[in-house]
Amino acid sequence: MSMQLSNRCRTSLYRVIFGNPKSSDESAVFLMAGSREAANRRAVRTLAVLFDIREEDVYLYNLASFADLVGSGVSDDEDVRVFETSWKGAQVSAWVEHPLFLTDDTSLLGKWAELHADLARIETLAVI
Repeated sequence: MSMQLSNRCRTSLYRVIFGNPKSSDESAVFLMAGSREAANRRAVRTLAVLFDIREEDVYLYNLASFADLVGSGVSDDEDVRVFETSWKGAQVSAWVEHPLFLTDDTSLLGKWAELHADLARIETLAVI
């Protein structure tokens, strides 16, 4: 049975890409907010504290709402579209790697675990 994202995710989830100025690493950050502006402010403040950097040095891009992510995704399971990052035609070619979840929404964490179980199953079958 496929887990579904909560109503809270469907109405309040945002994903943004965070570039750490101390390294070349980038991370997808998931958080809940009431608006795009609130999501940006919350991400900046939280990431500044977590990474011990000034708010001015927090580099964010590609802020997208749940609706934005579902609208641009291609997976049959619309909820898993929040984890898509790249496509080749109608196929997902890359998924979010090492995300930072700034939320305690268990449905989002469960969907992440479900996605990775499915990806592991597909990879295992390809090897066999």
